[in-house]
Amino acid sequence: MKIIGSLLPRLIKKYKGQSKPKAEALPTKLTFIPKSKTFKINPKHTRLHGDPIAKRDMASSIARRRETRSHIALTKKVEDAYKRTIAKPQKANQLAILKAKKTRALTKAFTLSQKRGMKTLEKTSKKLDVNIKRFGTLEKGSRWDANMATRVSAHEAKELGFPPKVVSAEMKAFYAKQKPLAQAKFARKTLSTIYKQPKSWKKRSGLIKHYKGVAKTELQQAKMDRQIFRDTTVQKLTGKTTFYRKGGKKVTKENWKTIWSPELKQDIRTKRWIRTRFPEK
Repeated sequence: MKIIGSLLPRLIKKYKGQSKPKAEALPTKLTFIPKSKTFKINPKHTRLHGDPIAKRDMASSIARRRETRSHIALTKKVEDAYKRTIAKPQKANQLAILKAKKTRALTKAFTLSQKRGMKTLEKTSKKLDVNIKRFGTLEKGSRWDANMATRVSAHEAKELGFPPKVVSAEMKAFYAKQKPLAQAKFARKTLSTIYKQPKSWKKRSGLIKHYKGVAKTELQQAKMDRQIFRDTTVQKLTGKTTFYRKGGKKVTKENWKTIWSPELKQDIRTKRWIRTRFPEK
């Protein structure tokens, strides 16, 4: 082998080694003040080593102060602009338009203040290294827990094998068919089908007797359930509505609002209703 050329040393570039950035020093508990020659407690040390709940409350108070100050300033700005505008001579319908504009401006000011407060909360929480305490709308069927780390969504609960927290539409339809009134209707419908069969059928009389007894029993239970609902439901008269029927007849109807109604859960086997909630004071 023959070497044709060689790499000259002057063509080799040398680079300095990359320096690793120094980690930020942890804050000390006490800070020395040269002017007064005294020591005072370092607030950064208190925030760093404080309890997570206390740091979360601190972040919330800072964000709340930011939101309140922003809301006061923006509201004052809108009110001053509105006062300056109505001080000038306006047209007949101009005042109503200005009031609507003022309402929209106040709504925007409130929304902007909330966004500023939330931005401050996120920034402060990140600085204090704590989670944000949120109370938003959860996924339908989620399992609520006070601890954010142990909250399980509906999809995760299904994969883990937990029973569903929200009853599906199919199960609601299944339970609706087990109610006494639905069972009575089903028995009557079956009877009408049996009556169409020829009298020579051996099981015809036995089935008619059976389903008649079922319909009678379920109907009695349905009447009892309806009476329980009527006796325990509290309603309030909110006013009267007057309207005219076809032909010009004047009719006055009372408006009743349900204040409290019993939430009853029925046992499928015994057909009895169990009260799950009692009225408040």
